[in-house]
Amino acid sequence: MHVAIYARHSTDKQETSTQDQIRRCREYCSVKGYQVADVFFDEGISGSHIANRPGIGALLVAALNGRFEGVVAEDLSRISRDQADTANFFKKMMFLGLPVETVTDGVINELHIGLKSTMNALYLKDLSDKTHRGVIAAVLRGGVPGGQLYGYDLVHALDEFGEPIRGKRKINEEQAEIIREIFEYYAEGRKLKHICDDLNRRGIDSPKGGKWAPSSLVGSFVRQTGMLRQTLYNGVVTFNKMQYRKHPENGKRLSIMRPEKEWITVPIPELTIIDDETFTKVQKALDERSSKHLQRKMIPTVMTEEEKRETSIRRSKEWRRKQAVTKKRANAVFGGKLYCGEHNQKITATYAKHYSCPVKGCANRNLHYDEIIKLVLNAIAELDEAKIIEHFESEEIQQVRAHHAREIERLNQHLEDLRASINKVIDALGPDARSTEIRAFFDDKAEQIQRTKLDIAHHKRDLADCATPKKLQNIVQQHQRLVTRLSLWSRDPEAVAPIRQTIKRLTITTSGDRTGNVTCCADFDVQGITSLGELR
Repeated sequence: MHVAIYARHSTDKQETSTQDQIRRCREYCSVKGYQVADVFFDEGISGSHIANRPGIGALLVAALNGRFEGVVAEDLSRISRDQADTANFFKKMMFLGLPVETVTDGVINELHIGLKSTMNALYLKDLSDKTHRGVIAAVLRGGVPGGQLYGYDLVHALDEFGEPIRGKRKINEEQAEIIREIFEYYAEGRKLKHICDDLNRRGIDSPKGGKWAPSSLVGSFVRQTGMLRQTLYNGVVTFNKMQYRKHPENGKRLSIMRPEKEWITVPIPELTIIDDETFTKVQKALDERSSKHLQRKMIPTVMTEEEKRETSIRRSKEWRRKQAVTKKRANAVFGGKLYCGEHNQKITATYAKHYSCPVKGCANRNLHYDEIIKLVLNAIAELDEAKIIEHFESEEIQQVRAHHAREIERLNQHLEDLRASINKVIDALGPDARSTEIRAFFDDKAEQIQRTKLDIAHHKRDLADCATPKKLQNIVQQHQRLVTRLSLWSRDPEAVAPIRQTIKRLTITTSGDRTGNVTCCADFDVQGITSLGELR
């Protein structure tokens, strides 16, 4: 009988493994009286999946062409360690009338397929678990998993038992200085492209030896990768963030993000490059920028038309707050914001420096600019820390904060449930699960996840807007400086624009008695006030 020999080994380090298997199979064939028609082998390829293995692919083609009458391998695990792949290969050979034999078990039958392939699959899973535990143990002993990391050099050292410590590192001071510079630039608000252009212009090599690119700095928001997110620079190694699963159809390894509660963090203070304050500031900026970028990508697919309209209005307001002051003659600081306290009508200019309520007979008519600006400056000068704190500690704002916090918690749980349902389906899928219903299920779940992430980002942004701003004293001092400038020149363009964004409404009231006293009350835009802290 003419037979084909198949051999396979898993790693490139096993240089003679396939030759040893082939020699042993030839001896088996000699004893059995078989003639070897052909030899097929795969070197340095895992047995976890039969796809993308050229040797066994060529064997299947040769079997269809009738070039031999049976297949011989050293062991069933050489063909595959996957239960489904082993059974599928055996069924194909049986269909072609080609018996499968192994040196260890002889002629293979259905019983071998059931028992041996199960044992081989369990061996593969146990090997994966042991490898994972070994890496975790190395991390807990002070090692850092992974390959070369920018800013560090590998160190060969032994532990107290004389065993090598895998992943031992020390700081590369030259590269560490570049890392500190990148973090400082990003914390200052510089764009990623500008940082990369500066590094490339100075001829500094990137971690991979080529040009610097924004992706190497910021990485992925979803997977929490990138140089600016590397916790080791802050003296903490973060491990066990990703897990890898084999796709049931093509055998490719797919990376899946683990829940944050499963991550392993180990402090290694001697490897700290970035101080806590700078690192925290950069992470906050990353989350804010990444969240906005993610929203811009998701809006076209998951937002309703009404939400798109509200977003457009909000962005327009933010743009108006941040727009640069031009050299043109500035409007009055109260322009468009002045109202009559009696008739709730806008007080507008009538002729040179005179303003009036549109209602005839109203006491707020023919008011002179100099009189109004004096009242307005006195009203807006009353802003202090207590007024801002009173706003953020009001019952209404507290209810809003509580609402957003509850929604974030609920949506995070919903997001975990969605991911868990997808993982359950992935675990339950077989190699032949290709129905349109399954694909529709995944598409629907993916859209739900995007929608949930968008809602979480919205609530987080709104919650941050409701939080009492830091450095209230600086905000109030900046406000008072601007008021002082307006008292010297009421149309100072560098003071009018920022002050206008802090005012929501100014109400002029004239008493109806004989005194005719005129008063002004300011209703402040708290969101605009807090933005004064960004001014320099």
